[in-house]
Amino acid sequence: MHAAARFALAALLAFPLAGPATAQAQDYPNRPVRFIVPYPPGGPTDIISRHLAKRLGDELGQQFNVENKPGGNGVIGTDLVAKSKPDGYTLLLNPSGPMASGLALYKNVPYDVVRDFAPVTIAATSGIVLVSSPAFPPRTFEEFLAVAKSKPESVSAELNTIGSIHHLLTEQLRLRTGAKFLLVPYKGSGPAIADLIGGHVQVGFESTPGVIEYIKSGKLRALAVAGPRRTDQLPDVPTLKELGYPELVAEPWWVIMAPAGTPPAVVAKLSAALAKISKMPEVKDQFAAQGMVPDWRTPEETAAFLKSEVARWAQVVKESGAKAE
Repeated sequence: MHAAARFALAALLAFPLAGPATAQAQDYPNRPVRFIVPYPPGGPTDIISRHLAKRLGDELGQQFNVENKPGGNGVIGTDLVAKSKPDGYTLLLNPSGPMASGLALYKNVPYDVVRDFAPVTIAATSGIVLVSSPAFPPRTFEEFLAVAKSKPESVSAELNTIGSIHHLLTEQLRLRTGAKFLLVPYKGSGPAIADLIGGHVQVGFESTPGVIEYIKSGKLRALAVAGPRRTDQLPDVPTLKELGYPELVAEPWWVIMAPAGTPPAVVAKLSAALAKISKMPEVKDQFAAQGMVPDWRTPEETAAFLKSEVARWAQVVKESGAKAE
């Protein structure tokens, strides 16, 4: 067969396959979309999801309804999306725990991050701040550490989610300083922050969006930030790197995923909408007020980033001896 004839035949065979996919993307979404958040209301993941759901609804002309599906340190809601119909009408907004940092800790994870999801984009990155209850006497990081080291397990540290970056930073801090904390696990940032404010636990690592307003109002005290540099929202709060702990640098991230098998044209349409949203000045301002930065990436870049994060945090778990209990 001549090359021209082969090309023509290939084009004819491909056309029926491309047609429905293109039409599906053009028609998408034609009904409300479920936006699954595998954590309780009130934490940073919930805050981010509601910002983006409204913007996506405005951009694509359909409702994006946030549904909180907490449980299993985020695994239950994540697995729900992994097993959903891959049509673009069930999406996931997730932090690192169930997608990367917690995988080496969780037992019997029922999904595979690479196999069972179609990455859309990284939605946002943020800072992490070590906060304390105002009822806790130490007012600086150095004072807090002095108490924690002089009286083992006298300081209670909340773990907002087992396997989160916050949890692993706590384990690294324990390993690096020799301090022994009384670790108190929670099922999300919302209840952990409430107990910090109420004085039921004393310290904890939290993402900036969930605590920035409480810090500004005096309901929580900021002791240190875990980013590579000071944050504009808390310019007077030192970094852990400044305080002599250069390995304690991490930034939370949130990813938007669809089930594997979602038509690439639908993923591309979502990605394009989110790219536009991430560049809106009002969105940047809205995110900045919460201590977040929009961080759009292509689906391919997102997939590569996830693989690197899985490897990084598996190594931290190994070195720190972190446990799921």
